[in-house]
Amino acid sequence: MKKTGKCKICKEIKELNFEHIPPRSAFNKETKYYTLNQTDYFENLDEYVFKNLKPKSRKHQGGLGQYCFCEECNGFLGSKYVRTYKKFAQIAMSIIQYSGNAKAYQFDISDINLLKFLKQITSMFIGCNDHVFTELYPELLEFVKDDNKIDLSNRFRFYMYLNNEGQNRNGIIQFTNLYGTVCEFNFIPFGFVLSIDNPNRIMELSEITNFKYYEEIKKNGKVPIILNKYPTYYPFPLDYRAKDDLKSNL
Repeated sequence: MKKTGKCKICKEIKELNFEHIPPRSAFNKETKYYTLNQTDYFENLDEYVFKNLKPKSRKHQGGLGQYCFCEECNGFLGSKYVRTYKKFAQIAMSIIQYSGNAKAYQFDISDINLLKFLKQITSMFIGCNDHVFTELYPELLEFVKDDNKIDLSNRFRFYMYLNNEGQNRNGIIQFTNLYGTVCEFNFIPFGFVLSIDNPNRIMELSEITNFKYYEEIKKNGKVPIILNKYPTYYPFPLDYRAKDDLKSNL
């Protein structure tokens, strides 16, 4: 099924494909999910988290995503970036599934093209947001459209964590008191945060902004990374309280 609209990459009015966000091949093929109003989720948090309350909205199937990219741009992302994302996702999924209940994991990512991975993450944030997002931050769009481009202003900082517990966060731009302007997206096995115009590092997360310098990074041989694993029960960005912590505050 296709819809006609404005592509968020090329900005032309075309038939739009359903874009799986994250990619369909990265465990998002048959995802079943409900779309919840944030206020409703917060007001009924106890029931949703601890009592398995079923949302009143219709259950969706076939994977998370949106009609946001045309066939040509969808194909460009698929050929340039998606395979790299899939590869990293498979590695991370195997680690969190077979490594017990650890809260942090260190592993080697030397064989991952980190620049392509970062560009795929950026394209996901673009797909999640309205057109005004790239009107405000056109540099992000140019970064995705040119697969060789490594220049990206330091006003954009990317962070990453592992996740297999809680609710999905949808990547939409938000304005917070503590962290300024952020977008946060998570879907097993990853969580990503894009921080905009915040000079202070988000200490809880692993910063991956330097993935854009992949060609220099790979000269060092092995590339270790340490990623914390966090739950995402609250709908607020950068809130990683566990179930027990939430229960004690209710």
